[in-house]
Amino acid sequence: MSHPILQQLDSQDPAQRQAACQSAAADPGATLLAEALGTALGDPVKAVGRAASDALVAIARRVGADDVQTAVRVALHSQDPPRRWRAAFTAARLDPPGPRLLPALVEAIASTDGDVRWAAAKLMVEMGHSHGEVLPVLIGLVRTGESPVVRRMATFALRELAPGRAEAAEILLEAAGDTDLGVRRAAFTAMASLIEPPPQVAEYLLDTLHNESDPPTRRLAVLALGEIGAQDPDQLPRRASRQLEQTRSSSKTDPDLRRAIDRALTRLGAGRPRP
Repeated sequence: MSHPILQQLDSQDPAQRQAACQSAAADPGATLLAEALGTALGDPVKAVGRAASDALVAIARRVGADDVQTAVRVALHSQDPPRRWRAAFTAARLDPPGPRLLPALVEAIASTDGDVRWAAAKLMVEMGHSHGEVLPVLIGLVRTGESPVVRRMATFALRELAPGRAEAAEILLEAAGDTDLGVRRAAFTAMASLIEPPPQVAEYLLDTLHNESDPPTRRLAVLALGEIGAQDPDQLPRRASRQLEQTRSSSKTDPDLRRAIDRALTRLGAGRPRP
């Protein structure tokens, strides 16, 4: 006769499967349920997969991780993308994320689920602080990611991982010319976080004020100029304040841009917001 929790995990009712995962964590034979919970990581219902992850983590912390680690390792090599992602997520909850999780995380930042994309990107950043191989992977994804979503998420992750690296600034300048508007906007957002960027970044941002037709992108360029100049005004060309003033004067139909320029000038110490 099979374990009652195993029978419940086979239920057609997602609520029953979720309840089974929750019960498994406290079951006296919990380690014997690890394999089934590893399979449940791939449940088509997100709440059930998360409950399976919670149960595996609780079992590992309560009675030991060997059986749990085995179940997670098997799930990492499954043919089911959601199961691979939840296995990577579970592994990262048990131990600091390592390179073995990288394939599943790269796959996950292309997910149609925004929560999955951001969680995977966050784990890549966390991993990147300890493992040097992550940065080249992110750079490659920004440059050649198959979808705009992947390139955009990699851009945000690069911003968090390496704001002070010269190669990050170089890649963001490339991404600012991406064919996808969302990627371009992500690149300009990321430029605002750069630490001591090379001079060509500020020059590019100033040129954007004249060359870019997308209003939100122009506002992002102004924001980035304000952030860079607030760190050190000497990082901006001497013409920066003058050009911002000129752009403000010529932007009669874009009050949002005018407000962004006011804030940037205030941060640069070049003026105060105007009524």
